Amino acid sequence: MDTHFGDGREETDSGHAILLDTSAFIMGYEPSDVDAEHYTVPAVLEELRRDRLSQLRIEAALRTGRLKAFSPESLYVKEAEAAAAELGETDVLSHADKMLLALGLQLKEGGRDPVIVSDDYSVQNVADRLGLRYTSLATRGIRRVFDWAIYCPGCRRVFSGLQPDGACPVCGTALRRRPVRKTPARGRKGSSGPEAAHEGA
Repeated sequence: MDTHFGDGREETDSGHAILLDTSAFIMGYEPSDVDAEHYTVPAVLEELRRDRLSQLRIEAALRTGRLKAFSPESLYVKEAEAAAAELGETDVLSHADKMLLALGLQLKEGGRDPVIVSDDYSVQNVADRLGLRYTSLATRGIRRVFDWAIYCPGCRRVFSGLQPDGACPVCGTALRRRPVRKTPARGRKGSSGPEAAHEGA
């Protein structure tokens, strides 16, 4: 795959930017269908390496310049990881998810108006905490932001993150997540689909 990688800063003038996660490509999102600049991260492309249909669409979008793939700078990655940890989403988000959120922060800092296209509720949850806009393709998206706690239903202990093998190190019971705080979502766009990501651009 002839992928264009960079630091994400060469085209950060004011404007609309649509960021695509793995689920967006799997759902069949076509960058050529929407008149906007589209971005993703190398980790998303790696996750889609074995999805031949998605790979063909990505290759075409990269060749025509409709899609650009950038690795975000480390300071934005740390900020995204801190927000994920604060919400209890660290062990739920993939590496690609965190990189995409970090790229959204970097583009926003550079003067863009990024919108993340994702049907992953955890991605939307952290995006909202970071002040990033988002939309979904197949789901209605989140209406509230959740702070999650990892707890043991056996001995009732609470942990800051998932433990090895997903089990309580004290009693061995499988750990679960539960929401400990809910706040209204701010970044959710009202509709879904490719047009929703670009509305208002």
